[in-house]
Amino acid sequence: MNSKKSQETLIGFMALLAIGLVVITAVFTWAWPNIQKAQNQDEVFRLENRMVELHNAIKRAASEQGMLTVPFTIKKGSLFLSTNNSITYKGNFRLPQAYQERILLGNRTGVYVGAHEAGTLGKDEPAYLMERGSIEFVLKYLMLNNTADGKCYQISLRSGDQGAAGKGDHIIFVKWIEENTTVVSGCNTTTQQIMSINMQ
Repeated sequence: MNSKKSQETLIGFMALLAIGLVVITAVFTWAWPNIQKAQNQDEVFRLENRMVELHNAIKRAASEQGMLTVPFTIKKGSLFLSTNNSITYKGNFRLPQAYQERILLGNRTGVYVGAHEAGTLGKDEPAYLMERGSIEFVLKYLMLNNTADGKCYQISLRSGDQGAAGKGDHIIFVKWIEENTTVVSGCNTTTQQIMSINMQ
């Protein structure tokens, strides 16, 4: 009699355990995409901060004509130097909502001096940081025009030994190479701070 009762107790316990596992699995399966999206959103915020820190390092190294390093961890996607005087990060994250194009830093002026996107010296940042999609960051350096004398100034990016980085922990070396004075259409003279970007 005791054996039959213990078997019934064991079967009841196993049935409750199975029901509990089904409920936990269903809740986890339903919640996991939302958990993942929240984690991805946190990663986007971290990348925003890294891109701003990279810009600050470039601006400071150009101003001081020196060299700085920025640690940059990439968990997904890639970071690379683009041909239009910008640094681009591209990833493909599942987010609660894809970003509409927005400017996080600086000012996208829509003004051009010759073929170069331009801002006003003393008013605009030397670059703007744009965020869009799921996710893409573009850190674009502008020509800055001194409207008083028609002279222009620009931070000009050049690739070092390695102008791109993928998944992993990296150090980005930002190094001033030289100051170059040239003639650009729409400016009396243009002074460029040439910066080497090397992603190790």
